[in-house]
Amino acid sequence: METLNPKIARLPASRFPDPAEAYFCDNCGRDLTKYLHQGKAHVWRQLAPAWYVCRCGRKYLSGAAEWDNLSNWDQRQRVRQLGLGLVLFALLIIPGTLAYFGWRHRSVALLALLAIALIPSVVVAKLFGFVLLDAFEIAASIWRTRFSGRSASRGLKQ
Repeated sequence: METLNPKIARLPASRFPDPAEAYFCDNCGRDLTKYLHQGKAHVWRQLAPAWYVCRCGRKYLSGAAEWDNLSNWDQRQRVRQLGLGLVLFALLIIPGTLAYFGWRHRSVALLALLAIALIPSVVVAKLFGFVLLDAFEIAASIWRTRFSGRSASRGLKQ
């Protein structure tokens, strides 16, 4: 059966975003697949430099975007998710507070509540970790575009 979107095994990176399993530099042949970000449905665009510069000096569009390149709606959605991270952080503080008071007052009842609270906090901790990664990704993007001296517009020439 034929597929609607057959992937070619290897393409030169200058043909990105044409679908392929691997991309290589047009000049030196280096594998650039991990630096080029294919867009995916229902997934946020990755925050990374919009251009990737190969070791040989050739520049390629990376398929990623910087914070300043996102629409206002995308930025608001990501900030809302960071707000969710604060709620998750609050949920993680509850078992810590129970542990502190249970240990301090030698209360078996509080330690039992702690044991019950630790069960969902494992899932909450993992979700909070993902939110923290998003926060670091946003901070890194803002740092790259506003403070590091590397402007996204400088990479437009090829």
